[in-house]
Amino acid sequence: MNKVALVTGGLSGIGKGTVFELAKRGYQIVIFDISDDKAEDVINQAMQNGAKDCVYKHTNLFSSEEIAESFDFIEEHFGKLDCAFNNAGFGILNKPFGDVTEDEMDKLWGIDVKAYMLCMKHEIKMMQENDFGRIVNNASGAGLVSVKGGALYAAVKHAVVGVTKGAALDYATTNITINAIAPGTIATELIMQYKDKPFFKDWLKSNPAGRLGKPSEIGRVVAFLFEKDSSFINGVILPVDSGYCAGNFK
Repeated sequence: MNKVALVTGGLSGIGKGTVFELAKRGYQIVIFDISDDKAEDVINQAMQNGAKDCVYKHTNLFSSEEIAESFDFIEEHFGKLDCAFNNAGFGILNKPFGDVTEDEMDKLWGIDVKAYMLCMKHEIKMMQENDFGRIVNNASGAGLVSVKGGALYAAVKHAVVGVTKGAALDYATTNITINAIAPGTIATELIMQYKDKPFFKDWLKSNPAGRLGKPSEIGRVVAFLFEKDSSFINGVILPVDSGYCAGNFK
């Protein structure tokens, strides 16, 4: 495998699960994140799982300058970029929309929309030079449906859906595909820290399967969309939620 893949937010949760799935397939992997203390362990596990290479670049995704520098790093280290999973984000904000602050709006828009778009611009440019590209965005199930208290999170994730679809059409004839996944509730570190709380049982029931999804289950879908033979899948928002977005199951 000579493919180079970027994973933003790749040191925890869905991002880390995706890194390990890509490692099993022999990818050369670049991780953008800010949790420096986690990098060595994740890189070691990725290499043990079969990654051809795995490197970490501290990247503040709120800074367009740092984003540009990090893509320069990819160019210098690998000379190309084949695939990218734009995944970095915060925890889900849950409060009535009238109580949402401007700071919360700016933070969620900055990490979940602007950072995705800035990364996509660099990714597309590098992929055009390579005549090949696979981009997958993490839209979350909130990019397709909303819930009470989830207006702001749904708004930014719906924006991810919009830019995914529009950009997919822009580059449909260039061997670059742009898709998004919409995961259900997944057993990430963020979720599992609440396993002793009473509301955790409600989270378990939020997926029709009656259990939390695994980060590896999301990672395998990302890896599938990265494949060369997935070239006719473009502009798709793919739920990975055991059927949550299919309809009312309660």
